[in-house]
Amino acid sequence: MRYRFTSRWQRVVGASLFGCFFFLETGAYFDKNGTQPGEIAFTSALLAVIVWGGVRAARAATLLANDDKITVRGLFRTRSWSWDEIDGFVVDTRLVGRYINYRRRMLGMRGHDGTVRWFRELICRPARGARRSWVDDAAATLNRYVSSRQPSGVENQ
Repeated sequence: MRYRFTSRWQRVVGASLFGCFFFLETGAYFDKNGTQPGEIAFTSALLAVIVWGGVRAARAATLLANDDKITVRGLFRTRSWSWDEIDGFVVDTRLVGRYINYRRRMLGMRGHDGTVRWFRELICRPARGARRSWVDDAAATLNRYVSSRQPSGVENQ
């Protein structure tokens, strides 16, 4: 089994922002002090960090699932959980954002102890009408796999 769920718009926006920062910062090479060794070293180091951020942003907001584990990539962190640690997946409409709150469908992972770990990167706009969002489809697919791994006679609580 191999599944990949991703929030494409978050990846595109994040990588585009880092790309803009990259092109804005390259102008420092052409400044009147751009030929100074310290300026070249600082600008080069800053551009390396911006490129790293752009690559991470292009790969972020992704959930990878295989037979052994699930892996969730964020902008700064990649985490993995084995299937034995997972009780199921849930989806809820939650408010996201710091100053302006948006309603978004968010994917969460429920552990055996009942706690839910929400994946803030794996969100989408609530679907309109009878349509389902890709987050709902992802949770349904992952829950089918979780239930197929359980021994017969054991049910999710």
